[in-house]
Amino acid sequence: MNKSILILLLAAVTCFSASAEVTPIANGYHVVVATFNDRQEKEAQKFSESLNKKGFSSGYGLEKGKRFIYVFLQSFDFTQYSAAVKAMTEARKKSEFATAWVVKIKDGREIKEGEAVAETAAPVAEKELVPEIITEYILNPPADPIPNPQDLGNTPIFLSVYRDRDSKNVVADINVYDPDNGKLLATLKSNLYMNVSDPKTKSGRIKLVASALGYSDAQVEIGYKNTEKDTVQKNVVYFGSYFQLRFPMQKVPSGAQVVISKVAFFNDAAIMTPSSKEQLLALLEMLQDNPAMRIRINGHTNGNDRGRINYVGPSKNFFEFAADRIEKSGSAKELSVARAQVIKDWLIMQGISEGRVEVIGWGGSKPLFEKNSQNERKNARVEMEVLN
Repeated sequence: MNKSILILLLAAVTCFSASAEVTPIANGYHVVVATFNDRQEKEAQKFSESLNKKGFSSGYGLEKGKRFIYVFLQSFDFTQYSAAVKAMTEARKKSEFATAWVVKIKDGREIKEGEAVAETAAPVAEKELVPEIITEYILNPPADPIPNPQDLGNTPIFLSVYRDRDSKNVVADINVYDPDNGKLLATLKSNLYMNVSDPKTKSGRIKLVASALGYSDAQVEIGYKNTEKDTVQKNVVYFGSYFQLRFPMQKVPSGAQVVISKVAFFNDAAIMTPSSKEQLLALLEMLQDNPAMRIRINGHTNGNDRGRINYVGPSKNFFEFAADRIEKSGSAKELSVARAQVIKDWLIMQGISEGRVEVIGWGGSKPLFEKNSQNERKNARVEMEVLN
């Protein structure tokens, strides 16, 4: 074989190896001490090898459901649950493995304790069958108690907000409520790791509600002090070093109207403030991800007075009270139409087809709050309505 062909073959083998999927983790119980994503095989292998050099019997493998690579210290078959828990408890005595935990794997996927693990046995010739004598069935002995139960007081959380249909991350605000009285305690950002301080609610529980433009709200309710117990919920998962709370988001149904609450305007103007960009980008992304979607932008004002109206000038500066702005006199309804129209104009400049966005202005004819109330200013708003 000449040298050039050999080089090509080696390159092909190298390329194939680089793209090969990580070997799935074997069936049984595993004492897991670290988690990597499925693109970090080198890091997982390096960490596992470092543990082996320290005298541990470490390995790693892919969990196919969550696409995580688990690095583990020990493995046990399906009859050795108690032994696995005991090994985990021993591992936790070492500070570097303080968050070790046990996972149960079948066919490369993590399953909960109690799920069936029996596999279809291969057919055996009749002459090889041997009568089995069973003297006694006994239950597995209870597992040793796990020290320092994990809760939100000593374990961070990851707030995973994603589109239900394809698991794409969604940027959302997550409001934390006291479920006993509906009081808002805090607002958190999505898809971040964080520690949460004790809300000291009467029941010891908190409710988290994820909200994103164009999606129906999704929520999870958990205990602050006894969070491990809430892992029976499908959207609460404990990964050993953190809790993951999952918020699968579904597209808001046709006909629903949603206030675009973070889009604001300068006084007496159809010109948006700079802080409006974040939610406009979310609206743009929603339309780009759903090419068939059509929406209507509804503009509303607080009252029906006439007055001056400032419009975006020739420079098309949508987010600044620029020198070339155009000032006219007009009605409240005209102002509401102009505010809806300026959002449409911005979307068109970003590449959205004009026919996908309708606008309508209602002036002050559809207030949400009574005049002279503390929320009166919220009557001035724009709403998005999904048409299809």
